[in-house]
Amino acid sequence: MGMFDDDSYNEGINVGRRIAIGSVVASVAVLGILGITVLMNSNNSSHNNKNSNPYAAASEESTEETAEYEKDKETRTSDELSFWNMYDKEEPEPALVVSENKEKKEKKISAPSKNAVSKNKAGISSNDASVSANKFNIKPLGEKPEYVSVNAIIPKSELIDESFKMEKGRLLYSQGGRSVSHFGIDVSKYNGTVSWNKVKQDGVEFALLRVGARGYSTGNIVLDENFSDNLKSCSQNGIDVGVYFFSQAINTYEAIEEANYCVAALGGKKIRYPVIFDSEKIMNDSYRTENLTSTELTNIFKAFADTVKAYGYTPMVAGTKEQLALHFDLESLSGYDVWLLDIGEKTEYPYRYTIRQYADDGKINGINGNVNYNICLISYADK
Repeated sequence: MGMFDDDSYNEGINVGRRIAIGSVVASVAVLGILGITVLMNSNNSSHNNKNSNPYAAASEESTEETAEYEKDKETRTSDELSFWNMYDKEEPEPALVVSENKEKKEKKISAPSKNAVSKNKAGISSNDASVSANKFNIKPLGEKPEYVSVNAIIPKSELIDESFKMEKGRLLYSQGGRSVSHFGIDVSKYNGTVSWNKVKQDGVEFALLRVGARGYSTGNIVLDENFSDNLKSCSQNGIDVGVYFFSQAINTYEAIEEANYCVAALGGKKIRYPVIFDSEKIMNDSYRTENLTSTELTNIFKAFADTVKAYGYTPMVAGTKEQLALHFDLESLSGYDVWLLDIGEKTEYPYRYTIRQYADDGKINGINGNVNYNICLISYADK
């Protein structure tokens, strides 16, 4: 007999087969489990890497910016989407912006207002759009208007047009419902002999008396023949007095001579109203001062003013709008009082003045014929 009998041999073969098949099945199962494990680990690793990787976060932000750009791009014009305009335009330099705004502002100031209204000396309105708000008419009533620029440096009048009113032909200025102005006249020998008591009763508070004049051709000084009587009678009737001299001085020496003449004529008498330098052009004739420059005439007035001031009097310069604007250097005279000779209820004169002659056809009891009306806007009695 051999080592194994037949039954034992067959049984061994079968057992071996089963073991081999089981091993294969087990290997396949193990491989399957390993595969699943590897796959799961790979997914987890990918997820963790996404959360922990900074480049991934940056990628998301970039995606959001791209989305915003795409959204913004929908609102852009075709020019903005062109190749050459694909980047946002640079903001203009601040200096350029300021310059542009300044230019617009200057144009706005210099341009005349659409609804601008200018008024002539008599208060008549003119809608002439060619006349800007920074100019005023220097010509008197009845003459062709002539406009000059307003000087921004010269102190402006602070008087309010609406506070002026005419009552019985006399101009008043009110504040708080009460008149604060003073009514006066100016008088020379051409008004004849005056009954000053009647003048006082007619409401005249002050009178500007002509002392005298220098001849506009000869240069000789003459005393107003009625000055002494007028001065004495005003004092007796309680009428405040100022005096004026019709000047034709062509240099400072003559101006001082005229000032001394006024002081001498007053004889040391104190007066409340100013001593006035009155230099006017002569109509339809040549005259001594017509070729003076504004600087020369201004210096002549200052010599007159300094002289009368040295004697304790208040100096004042007189003139029409034209005379003041064209023949004086008003920047140099801003510290002096002004007697404005401008007929009409309203005036376009933009600068400060304290007395204005506003009528040349007034009527006063005690004076024959017409007389000039004046309004004083300050109280010289308190000055």
